[in-house]
Amino acid sequence: MTNDMHPLPAGRKHNDPVLTRALQAIALCGVILGLILYAWIALHNETGASQRRLADAAAAGQVAADAEMARIEAAAERAAPLIAAAVRGDVSTADLRNAQVQVAEMLSSTPVLAVAVLDGKGGVLSVFGHMPSDAVGGLAPLSSSQRAGQELLGLELVPVSRLRAAFYREAELAGGGQLPMVFVLRSGAFGAALDAGASAGSGWRAAIFNLDGKVVLSNSAPGRAFTSSDTALAGQALGWQPLHRDQVSAPGRLSGRTDGVFLEARSVAGGRLHIAYLADEPSVLAIITARKTEFLALFGVSMLALVLALSLIQNEWRRDDRENEDTFLVLAQARASCDLLDAGVIDWSVRDGRIVYSEGWAEMFARGVKPASEEAHDWISRVHPQDQDAARETYQSLLDGTANDIEHRIRIRLPSGMWVQVLERGRAVSGLDGKPARIVLVQTPEAADGAALKETLNGFNPPKDYALTG
Repeated sequence: MTNDMHPLPAGRKHNDPVLTRALQAIALCGVILGLILYAWIALHNETGASQRRLADAAAAGQVAADAEMARIEAAAERAAPLIAAAVRGDVSTADLRNAQVQVAEMLSSTPVLAVAVLDGKGGVLSVFGHMPSDAVGGLAPLSSSQRAGQELLGLELVPVSRLRAAFYREAELAGGGQLPMVFVLRSGAFGAALDAGASAGSGWRAAIFNLDGKVVLSNSAPGRAFTSSDTALAGQALGWQPLHRDQVSAPGRLSGRTDGVFLEARSVAGGRLHIAYLADEPSVLAIITARKTEFLALFGVSMLALVLALSLIQNEWRRDDRENEDTFLVLAQARASCDLLDAGVIDWSVRDGRIVYSEGWAEMFARGVKPASEEAHDWISRVHPQDQDAARETYQSLLDGTANDIEHRIRIRLPSGMWVQVLERGRAVSGLDGKPARIVLVQTPEAADGAALKETLNGFNPPKDYALTG
């Protein structure tokens, strides 16, 4: 007699080196993807934070630049009348000297360092205050915008050296006419406005532009400079066009990003000047370098979690494999015993409630046709109704763990409709958790005596067209 109690296929074993390596590779890829996702999120957050910092710097710089321009204009308003009176032709040398001293004292607390009075050809007639050496030779006649067409639009602020700018102003003379003056600014003028870019982080640049889009003053982070490409980028973004007195020079506020550079620009002094701030967009490498401690901590925790997870999974796989192997050994022993005893075997999986019949069982009780895998209640339906309650109680004792082995007699329905009495022995096979995992039932038909045959025949209902003849 044979049965189909085949051993557990080797391909289903979890403790397989190939499967283990595949699991490790998948888990490692998951860690790498997690780190990449974290880097992307960090880059996104840092990019937004950098742009916000630059916008905050531009807002603060605009206020500081407007305040500085107001101080320059106030100094010019106070000094211009004194200077205009001092350069009259009837003023004595002593009065001129006194006026120069008075103007110098007046300018000492302002952004203006010196004032040069120009003649009609742009030559210097007189100097008030302390004219710096880097401004000598840099003064020119009153400038006008090169973009204003045939109209003259005065450029109030122009560069006179790398670190210094000048403010141009015309004062009214008592006898009529205009007196051109150049107010040379201190080297630290607009310093607070330009230095506001430092709050944007490393790589920042800032510059003040006049109406022609030319850099008047600039500042930048150490090792950086406001280059001609930065000037072109700011000019392109601001979109300066040929203008006239009644036209707007450029947008009052501009925010943007292009070619990996953030740009924030604000108008100053009612649009007569513009201050622009630039900063480089942070790179992934820069962010990782800045957050290397976080990345190392995240990588270490991820690897530790990976090792622990793999260990738990592999231990669970080994436990499951051992349990399956133990079950296989029990079933193999039952198969060998049943082959010798000419008995049928039923394998009941407690976890999913499935029941599998052996071929030996099918030969004895199902005319050689092995039933498909059934549920537990399907098997109970094969038991005689008068034996079902007792059988359920017996099986329940195995499930509850109150009994490890059973032995009882039950009647099983044959395909013909007749009932056959069998001796059923059963054993519960526990899993690693100590609970029953499988139940193996071995059934052996008993020889029928006259009483049993009579009882069997009494329970058999022949078809209507069947008749006994004697």
